[in-house]
Amino acid sequence: MRTIFQYLRKYWFFALAAPLMMLVEVFMDLMLPATMARIVDGGIATGNLALVLHLGLRMIVFSLIAFAGGSGCSFLASVASTGLGADLRRDLFTKVLSLSHRNLDELETGNLITRLTNDVTQLEEVTMMLLRMMVRAPLQVVGSLVMALAISIRLSSLFLLFVPALLVIMIVLIGKAYPLFYGVQERMDRLNTRLQENLAGKRLVKAFVREEYESEKFARANGDLTDFTVRANRTVSFMNPAMQIILNGGIIAALWFGAGLIDMGALKIGALIAFTGYLRQLLFSLMMFSHIIMRFSRAQASSARIQEILTESPDIAEPDDPLPGRPGQGRIEFQDVTFSYKRGGDPVLKSLTFTVEPGETVAFLGATGAGKSSLVNLIPRFYNLDSGRILLDGRDISRMKTEDLRRSVAVVPQKTLLFSGTVGENILYHYGKEEREGKEGLMREAAARASISRFIESLPDGYDTDVNQRGVNLSGGQKQRIAIARALAKDSPVVILDDATSAVDMATERKIRAALREQGRERTLLIIAQRITSIMDADRIIVLNEGKISAIGRHGELMDNNALYREIYRSQIDEEALA
Repeated sequence: MRTIFQYLRKYWFFALAAPLMMLVEVFMDLMLPATMARIVDGGIATGNLALVLHLGLRMIVFSLIAFAGGSGCSFLASVASTGLGADLRRDLFTKVLSLSHRNLDELETGNLITRLTNDVTQLEEVTMMLLRMMVRAPLQVVGSLVMALAISIRLSSLFLLFVPALLVIMIVLIGKAYPLFYGVQERMDRLNTRLQENLAGKRLVKAFVREEYESEKFARANGDLTDFTVRANRTVSFMNPAMQIILNGGIIAALWFGAGLIDMGALKIGALIAFTGYLRQLLFSLMMFSHIIMRFSRAQASSARIQEILTESPDIAEPDDPLPGRPGQGRIEFQDVTFSYKRGGDPVLKSLTFTVEPGETVAFLGATGAGKSSLVNLIPRFYNLDSGRILLDGRDISRMKTEDLRRSVAVVPQKTLLFSGTVGENILYHYGKEEREGKEGLMREAAARASISRFIESLPDGYDTDVNQRGVNLSGGQKQRIAIARALAKDSPVVILDDATSAVDMATERKIRAALREQGRERTLLIIAQRITSIMDADRIIVLNEGKISAIGRHGELMDNNALYREIYRSQIDEEALA
């Protein structure tokens, strides 16, 4: 409820106008049984046809006004609820983007997708019901009770029997339904995670001929969701038959005792018809109210899951007094840096201290798991340090605004990702739509340095060629080169290439390295590569071993002084010679 009211403030006019329109509909509906009683007792019983026609026409007018009120309420409630859903999805998406890598590591992709789609839809639908049925039900209950008491206080004593029975059923079933619906949403998370994994890794699944295995895993998740949904719906399904029994029992009791009052002359036939109408409205409104509360129990589960995202504190917090942003030269200093992925976990980087001078090309080498990618991920502050400091041009990055810091660093990640859009839009991704105008020269220069310009120009639409989702219409090497061009077009003083040429052939890699050497005179270049031939000409090479620095130097120096570097070099050169 807190989430709904918080987001309804923006649509206060529609949220207030909708119940007023519903009030009109309820008032007209309450007039119909009383008018029907007058038709029976004052018109049909006395043969007064004029009164029957007059009151019949009045009932038609009441019905038309009720229709207008109900339609207006539905329209206004729809505007408010859809607006709430749109704003909530926007805020959730913005919050997810603000979370750090460590936050996102703790949340599964399928979990986030469910919360941004299914859970928001639950709140959107329950808001619609809140503004319509949640207003109609209480008004109709009170109105029907008042009108029934006005007709016969003795018959109204039936309410003391049937209303408490309805309330007991509602309370018991709602208490059982809430944990079940929360479990349904959790199992939907797991199903979405399975689906997302298989869509992203469909080529791998086919390559290993594991379709049957993955189908079985998906079937288990799907079956678990189905079973839990059936349990939840089975619990809810008891409500409607129980309500119908009480409703019909109430009408039968009213007719039975009402007939006795008619025989005694204490009640007229038309009044009994009106009383049963009000009894039906009251009990039906309670049934409707019970269904709303049941939907609320499911929406409450969704709201709790949404609040977990909205109240999540980003692991990377903006400094209270940030250092002023200014263009830098790209000098990087690591001062006794220690880092672990999990709070209190084993560190993957241990007491690293080194300095990278502006315009220098520095390469990082080491076995798998040595901490190379972890190290470069700390520079744009994707993660917080456990201890130590990283300085960019003499400024502690923890005291810089993350926006200023990340504008100073261009990254080509290990896993290449291209966005839906044109090739040109991907290369100029750093710039807004208006900023891209006049950047054609920068785009072409970046593509040329990444050795991808000739390929792009050979495409039917050149730089305006559409890239399919995640770039599936391009080869791995083509995607990597476009990603390199994207980083170079950003024009940042620091460029990080995290194994960015692994899918590129040797000849093309040499061209890229030559262009990067020229680029390196203007920028600080940090390179991670699996092939030692890719980094032999770097100004300095930092060799990592189990999260620690094993050695720093040029290729020749390391060949003379570092056994680990010689081992890596000989293993790769020997393999190439054998090949």
